[in-house]
Amino acid sequence: MQKNKWSKLNHWLHLWLGLSSGIIVFIVSLTGVLFIFCDDIIDGLAYDSLHVQEVKEKKLTPEEILKSFKEQFPDRKASYFITYRDPERTIKLASSTKERDLQFSWIDPYTGKVLTSGKAYDFFYVIAHIHSGHIPFGDTGNLIVEISVWIFLIELITGLILWWPKKWNKSTRKQSFSIKWKATFKRLNYDLHNVPGFYNLLPALLITITGLIIVNKPLGNTTQKIFGGTTKAYSQLRDIKPEYDSTKTFAPVSPVIEKLFAKQKEAKQVKLSVASKDSITTLYAATGKNIGLKGIENGKTFAINRYTGQEMEIPVKIMNGLEIDDWTMNLHIGFWAGWLGKILTLLVGLICMFLPVTGFLIWYGRRNKKKKEQLN
Repeated sequence: MQKNKWSKLNHWLHLWLGLSSGIIVFIVSLTGVLFIFCDDIIDGLAYDSLHVQEVKEKKLTPEEILKSFKEQFPDRKASYFITYRDPERTIKLASSTKERDLQFSWIDPYTGKVLTSGKAYDFFYVIAHIHSGHIPFGDTGNLIVEISVWIFLIELITGLILWWPKKWNKSTRKQSFSIKWKATFKRLNYDLHNVPGFYNLLPALLITITGLIIVNKPLGNTTQKIFGGTTKAYSQLRDIKPEYDSTKTFAPVSPVIEKLFAKQKEAKQVKLSVASKDSITTLYAATGKNIGLKGIENGKTFAINRYTGQEMEIPVKIMNGLEIDDWTMNLHIGFWAGWLGKILTLLVGLICMFLPVTGFLIWYGRRNKKKKEQLN
């Protein structure tokens, strides 16, 4: 009797929690799926401008590149650029206007000419903020999404309990692990909810938990403590800076990039911040095999003294915190294993997106059936 009560409670929780959060889970999953290949789409749209037509003997300095960009786009403010070990690759520069209007520009490092600019960056900025709930509801939207993700975590657990066969035999194994494609729509829909939901359980848990680590402060703080990091690592990184001195000049940036490539032999890209004013005395750099909007493959972060061009020491806890944040994000968006990781995350996201749909159809079908039985 007690077991039957728990079973009914589990079924009730799975049903009504799912119905209450289904639309939000669908939107969060959809925007997550759209974001997975954002870097590939951004670069793909600029395909003809990713490489220079002619490799010359010497590249322009970053200072010359930035000056040239400003002359060509006086209304835009550069925020960072990515340069490549491959001498044929163009420089990828991120910029914005006062109205935001984020875009990437691809610049010939030998001439300073902007080959093309694209607004896909702004599109994916919007997608990411819809994903978090910040657009269109601000902090309230963030909270709604966070609550929905917590509910989805419970849904995954209650779903597993519902899926678990009461008896293990040949018939239940076949029903639990395979989809009956030639069945009626009602049975097929049930199988599409039940079977992919089971296979999707572990990776969906990974994406859900990493998402919660990113948005939930207590959970994020606990994760940092467990793995030897610190909270708000990126904010603390920005406190590492030399005093501003108007009598001093800034060191050239080219040697900084050369040192970073020399130090990180496996790195193919270097990302470097652009100081918006002279009072900013630190440049923030990252090296990696692949650097994206959110993820970074085999990445490492650096703080560079603008006066000396030398790397500044980052405390161990802050460095650990940065690495934990990067790994959490990489696992969440599928950046942890290149194309394989992205494809797997895409499949997981698609299944998560359709679970609320198939679940709603199961509920709607049973509700209509009960109404018809009452009428008869």
